[in-house]
Amino acid sequence: MPYMEFKGEVKKVNLKPNGEKEILLVVSENEMRGKLDSVSEMIGCRVDISLESLVVNYTVEINAHTDEPMKTYKVDDKGVVHEVRPEGEQLEADLGLPEAKIPTKEVKEQAEREIIDEFILSGLAPSYDDLPYDFANIVKRRLEGESYMKLASELEISSGKIVELVDEYRKRLAPLAAKWNEWRQDKEQPQQEAKEESKSEPAENPQDNDSEGKDEGEEQQQDGAA
Repeated sequence: MPYMEFKGEVKKVNLKPNGEKEILLVVSENEMRGKLDSVSEMIGCRVDISLESLVVNYTVEINAHTDEPMKTYKVDDKGVVHEVRPEGEQLEADLGLPEAKIPTKEVKEQAEREIIDEFILSGLAPSYDDLPYDFANIVKRRLEGESYMKLASELEISSGKIVELVDEYRKRLAPLAAKWNEWRQDKEQPQQEAKEESKSEPAENPQDNDSEGKDEGEEQQQDGAA
């Protein structure tokens, strides 16, 4: 029985006259290398399909006056992401004043799922009281190939529910993961530059050292003869 996994892009969904849906997937040549014959064998056959997006869609609340996000974040030297409150809001909180009502709007954003999952697996992602699950373990096991069905069975919830929970957790983490990824890249950049500089430095030529030694020896012999 042919079986394969590959990554692609959902290009289009067409509604057929009989009510069926036709889904157009575009897959790169590299992804299909060695798999095309197996796919051809499946033409006209019923297949079991599971699709999971590699992109996380989320929304960011924006100040309608300034077009700046209502929440901003900073990363400490240990890689922990903290929310930074605007100075006005922080002053109101310190004085115990009611928060001013600011008109806001929501903007749709996208993040690479891979970056969010790396943030989760780093052990630096926060937890939320209303999502009381070990998402690091869930994500790790999913990446290792375990099915949502098996994970859901262990947690005694439906597979649809666990997908919904993981998706919600990733959405909440998306802006934090983006800031953490910036911090990580900034931290790695000097190390990478140092490696490149060490590679670009010319190595000493042993012949040059030998010639220098010979010159010094000849000078000493001349001094002795004198």
